[in-house]
Amino acid sequence: MTPAPHHAAWLRATRQSLAVGEAAPTPPGPGEILVRNRAIAINPFDGIVQSLGGLVTPWLRYPAVLGSDLAGEVLAVGPAVSRFAPGDRVVGLALGVEKAANRGAEGAFQERVVLREACAAHIPQDLAFEQAAVLPLAFATAACGLFLPRHLGLRHPSLVAATQAPEEAVLVWGASTSVGCCAIQLAAAAGYAVIATCSEHQFEHARRLGASACVDYHDPAAPERIGEALGRRKLAGVLCLAVGAAGACIDVAARCPGSRRVAMASTPVSLVDAPLDRQLGWKLRRLPRLALGFASLSLRARRGGVGTSAIWGSSVVHDPWGSRLFQDFLEPALASGSFQPAPQALVAGHGLEAIPAAMELLRRGVSARKVVVALPGALPA
Repeated sequence: MTPAPHHAAWLRATRQSLAVGEAAPTPPGPGEILVRNRAIAINPFDGIVQSLGGLVTPWLRYPAVLGSDLAGEVLAVGPAVSRFAPGDRVVGLALGVEKAANRGAEGAFQERVVLREACAAHIPQDLAFEQAAVLPLAFATAACGLFLPRHLGLRHPSLVAATQAPEEAVLVWGASTSVGCCAIQLAAAAGYAVIATCSEHQFEHARRLGASACVDYHDPAAPERIGEALGRRKLAGVLCLAVGAAGACIDVAARCPGSRRVAMASTPVSLVDAPLDRQLGWKLRRLPRLALGFASLSLRARRGGVGTSAIWGSSVVHDPWGSRLFQDFLEPALASGSFQPAPQALVAGHGLEAIPAAMELLRRGVSARKVVVALPGALPA
């Protein structure tokens, strides 16, 4: 049965406002599922694509549907799909703006979304859609940086708790972010001690997620505190998730015993405040600083003998191991309660029309929360 038309928040061209309009029905193909969207989480990347798409996603075809994070109910499954059935509650990573997909039907900012089977997981009945939606891109980004060989290349997470004290530690700089919350849990599940940097008032939350030690990134002596927390353990790698923090992460990796690798899901300067119009002044001020920042980091890393890499979070699903990550780890970990969807969802509105305001809220800054938009559940099949 062909799905009925639905609505999407369209980006008609780069640097344009989102416009809610009708979307053509798209049945799921082989290895795909069609999901009735119930909650969407907003990521900084969404606003960056909207304002700077020509620079960061030059391949993107317009009109486009943005958004990576969603949770909802399966409406239909495509050929050869055996894991899911209509009515299943799922969380999923939407690949609409990914270069390998690049189609509006796979963007999260709409009422019905086509998901790749490999990018979806069942969620427990007692997990709210709004809270589940905080996970997908953050989870994929953390896993990409921690485990793929081109980044930190750590051993993979396990559903079985470790029985021995960790001999190595992972530094997660920016632990209160959504990626950081996932990274703490994934690194701990892989058998590493986790040293988390965040604001002091987030220490207890980081510890509940599995951090062995916490360091306040505001502390001028943070690198020394990290060395003290490391103790006799070796450093297994550094995950840098905070804007402007890569220099400090490189310095820590250079001075501590162990792996001298830093995986970065951050930039030297923020890009989230790029305006939609009159960008020339912003670009003249910001882009030279960005280029100089990356050049400075490259030199700093070379001098310290530190290897660095830039994370593209959704790339994990194209890795042979990563393509089973949602099925083999996230789904059973959510079912057992051993993995917590964090940070707390901040529901900023209801319906597709609320997305622009939710994006603006995130752009202004939200601490230790994930901005989410809820969608109505009553749609015709």
